[in-house]
Amino acid sequence: MTQKPSSSMRVAYISQYNEPYALGERPRPVLEASDVLVRIHAAGFCHSDHQAWQGQFNSPLGLVPSHEPAGVIAELGPTYNGHLKVGDRVGALNFKHACGDCAGCKLTLRTLKRLDPRFCEVRETAGFQHDGVFADYIVADPATVVKLPDSVSFEQAAPLMCAGATVWGSIERTTQGLKPGDVVAIIGIGGLGHLGIQFAKALGFRTIAVDNRPAGCELARQVGNPDLQPDLVVDSSVPDDAAKAIYDLTNGEGVAAAVVCTDSVAANRWALKLLRTGGTLGLLGLPPQPWQFDADLIVFKELSIKGSYVASKEATERMLKVVESARVSSRLTVIPYEDIPSIIEKYEDVSFQGRLVVSFVEKSQIMI
Repeated sequence: MTQKPSSSMRVAYISQYNEPYALGERPRPVLEASDVLVRIHAAGFCHSDHQAWQGQFNSPLGLVPSHEPAGVIAELGPTYNGHLKVGDRVGALNFKHACGDCAGCKLTLRTLKRLDPRFCEVRETAGFQHDGVFADYIVADPATVVKLPDSVSFEQAAPLMCAGATVWGSIERTTQGLKPGDVVAIIGIGGLGHLGIQFAKALGFRTIAVDNRPAGCELARQVGNPDLQPDLVVDSSVPDDAAKAIYDLTNGEGVAAAVVCTDSVAANRWALKLLRTGGTLGLLGLPPQPWQFDADLIVFKELSIKGSYVASKEATERMLKVVESARVSSRLTVIPYEDIPSIIEKYEDVSFQGRLVVSFVEKSQIMI
């Protein structure tokens, strides 16, 4: 039975940079036009939420964080006439309300024959410059809402709306033209990398997991589905030894693609050396300092470097099909809404593994 929306809702927000999130109440958002109201059941905490909390994006104080929502459609906007229904289980991606007039919108209309809100110059971005999803309700744009498979819990679905979609989008872009059995390296085994290993394996690639932390290497070995475990786990704390192990597995060629799930400039620069001739490096991190890459490697081995901004709605729907069929899952730590002020401390613990997810429902209703 769908819960009737109340006139107010619980929220967490940034009261000051580098201070614990504050808890409070705000009016429930009002639906306009063709948007939909989503009752949040679970919301994820991402590395970029940590960056916003530190002030890296100059987010406005009072901002509600998080951009990884999973919940149920509670209400439809007055002019909505699509396929979504009240009661549908959904997730929402972190971009909405494409204007249709800017250069980014005109380009996607011309090349894709549709709007892609990711590239709108005035898009709304939850948890960065616009309120996010650490709240009981959010207004979502149907253009970036995806239905969730019944077999995927809200807690598992939440991290897929950013962490999953981000690494999935990069894997799709960096593996174009590759064949099953080609070798893909996932570098940095946290929330994104843990999912990236499973996606690469589910798509038929031999997969190498790389991290310089014991916790990351351990997490790579703890993939729940044995069919999705990496072919090799490499400790990169000694880079030369790590590179040798990777070249040994690939008969001296190097990997066909490497997706780097960290903002470390040094790690990305090192990853370039692992690529075979014609290989592709996928960039996902957002370091505060400029990227630095070896021009000789790029030129003489004809390497490609590809950025990836999350994934489109269509790519996310493809991801969800793989999640369901291959039984992809995240290592989760689920906390209740009341514990949000302690979430930074949990995230910064060097022994932490996987993803943090906030539940907005009663503890007895949580299903990992």
